[in-house]
Amino acid sequence: MATWKKVIVSGSSAALAALQVDNLTSGSVVIGGGSAANLSVTAINGTGNIVATTGATNLVATGSFSGSFSGSFFGTTNLPDLTQSTGITAFTYDGSTTATIAVSGAAALTNNQMTKWSGSAFQTSSLNDNGTTITGTTSLQLTGASSILTGSFTGSLVGILTGTSSFATSASYAFQATSASYALQATTASYALVATSASFASTAAQVNNALTFGIGISGSFASYNGSVATTFAISGSNNLTSNVVPKWTGTGLANTNITDTGTQVQVGAGATSGLSVAAGGVTVTGNSTFNNNLTITGDLTVNGTASFVNSDNLYVKDKFILINSGSNTLADSGIIVAYSTGSGTGPSGSAIFLEAASAGTYGRWAFAYDVIGTATSVTADEYAVSAKIGQASGPGAATPTWGGSTNGTGNMWVTTAGDIFIYS
Repeated sequence: MATWKKVIVSGSSAALAALQVDNLTSGSVVIGGGSAANLSVTAINGTGNIVATTGATNLVATGSFSGSFSGSFFGTTNLPDLTQSTGITAFTYDGSTTATIAVSGAAALTNNQMTKWSGSAFQTSSLNDNGTTITGTTSLQLTGASSILTGSFTGSLVGILTGTSSFATSASYAFQATSASYALQATTASYALVATSASFASTAAQVNNALTFGIGISGSFASYNGSVATTFAISGSNNLTSNVVPKWTGTGLANTNITDTGTQVQVGAGATSGLSVAAGGVTVTGNSTFNNNLTITGDLTVNGTASFVNSDNLYVKDKFILINSGSNTLADSGIIVAYSTGSGTGPSGSAIFLEAASAGTYGRWAFAYDVIGTATSVTADEYAVSAKIGQASGPGAATPTWGGSTNGTGNMWVTTAGDIFIYS
């Protein structure tokens, strides 16, 4: 698994798992925080010495020693004496030979037999413990203010047994469920729809009430009383043109500049302000062509594929471009710079993109070549290196943001003290 490795630069402190120096003849070495000294000088830190052996397998040193030690002492002197205390068998030890210390009486103890202290040593008692029962007793005596025995007891009892009781308790529980019936009633009402009818005479010599023309209606007479046939017409209809959408003038109908041929709606040349569509917008199901400039003052949403054919540079006034906006999932996304017109697959080029296959929540920026313009996923050739700078301390167990613990190798971590770490 990759970890952060510290880069050794001038002025930094080294943190190495191992160091091999094949030919170091000059320079200074500091050990234990002491003063620097040349390697030819034995004393390094002023209080200790460099100890060197020439093919020896054991270290021989003279002088005083303090601190912890792991290993064996041979040929040493002035070691503190070991003295015998109560319960330890007699022995003599001066450090020159190996000595064995044992508990007094341990050699005479019997397996599974309890021991007792005689005052100077241990000896076997009359109680035997095989791991499950204790045997060898003829009587059991409990003394003190109170005695409590727990567990099962078998065998005979001699004496008085007081303060005991046996408990055999049981309880039955009945769980009952109650039910209630509910009557859902629905009421209905009948409604009688009453319709009245009247019969009218198909012919009449004259009606009592006159029929007068209203707005938009014209005819031969100003009024009608049923005595003479007359013709009514919509005002202005005689002047309407075929296939022209009419409009209301306030008193009658008149032609507009809009023509409906049955398959196409056209705005005539006489319309000086073009076509204006109010709330509700325009829905076009077929292909549309704008022969001149098109200005959109609101947002432009493209649900399909947007293609821009332009020989000039592209100018984007917005400060950020959002790519892959239609997805809630990280996907390979980026920019392709073409260097080949390609063949049947279309142009191809070099890509800088955010690779989704990298471990981590945010992927990792990468580079690739021979990427066609219609690609939806790309295999990275190389990766961009990111640096987390101005950190107060080392990275510790942190993982890189870009690429995570699996694919974040090569990223850097720089502290305010000037220490540099590379994840590898």
